[in-house]
Amino acid sequence: MSRWKVIPVLAGLMAGASLHAQEAATGEPLALPDMQEHRGVVDDTWIVAPRRLPDATLAAVKNYADEGDIAAGVSLRYNIDHAEWVIADVFIYPAGEGDTATMLKRAAEDFRESVAFAERQQIYRNVWWGEESAYTAALPGGRKVDGRFLPIVFDAQQDMLTSRAYLFYRKLYFVKIRLSTAVEGVDGLAENADRFVASLLDGVDIVSVGSCGRRMDLVMEAPGQPAPADLPDGVSADGYRVLLKSNRAGSTSGRAQLTKTMMLAAKRQQATGCTTLQYSPPLEDDTRAVLHLSFKPEDWGTTPRTR
Repeated sequence: MSRWKVIPVLAGLMAGASLHAQEAATGEPLALPDMQEHRGVVDDTWIVAPRRLPDATLAAVKNYADEGDIAAGVSLRYNIDHAEWVIADVFIYPAGEGDTATMLKRAAEDFRESVAFAERQQIYRNVWWGEESAYTAALPGGRKVDGRFLPIVFDAQQDMLTSRAYLFYRKLYFVKIRLSTAVEGVDGLAENADRFVASLLDGVDIVSVGSCGRRMDLVMEAPGQPAPADLPDGVSADGYRVLLKSNRAGSTSGRAQLTKTMMLAAKRQQATGCTTLQYSPPLEDDTRAVLHLSFKPEDWGTTPRTR
């Protein structure tokens, strides 16, 4: 007989429900906190943008959902310190799920098509593309984020501009960072780029809530057995596999431990960009802007991805 009882839970179907731990000494039901119904793969996304980065200040925000174009996501504009000639625009918009290489290729194709559209509308003229290349942003703490770099020069409203576009795929979203200036300021553009890109990626957070197209596994611990190797602290690295200590489930200490375990699971899920569990977004204040996107089920699809 298996030492573990694994209960696959399709997140969103557990609202108001409880599981009974067969091995629980008390025989009381094991109520799972924070499980809630979901409309689709992603119900809501919150994009949290610092008003102040180490080298820049947030100057403007726009939520395209307010204009009925939720697929366009949001845009942020930052003023870079001591570089008022640089326009720093950030676009964060839904991408979906896929491997990083494939998604970055799609992001580059989307960007090229958006520029081509601007050409057809005669917003841009005389477009010249530089060489596309891989780009790695070096974040604090030794973290790195892989992306793509695309340089471009074009005429816009009788001015010749040069632009450096940096494309990333993070937490189910594309992040496009575009730094532009007049061609004579190109040296200053390059000098400010790496520092701004790194601080922006480190500072902006994206958290989505929904079924996430994933299944949550609840593993019931058998008394006297060690925890599975992938659950040393009761929660998997991605937060979607949780160990429940059934022999103490009905006690006060057991309930407190369960709450603590589910909080850890929620934190790790949020770090991946999408959580099936309860999320309380921060309030907008003097230190951050909080932009909210609310989706319909068909916007992201509803077929769960099994693991």
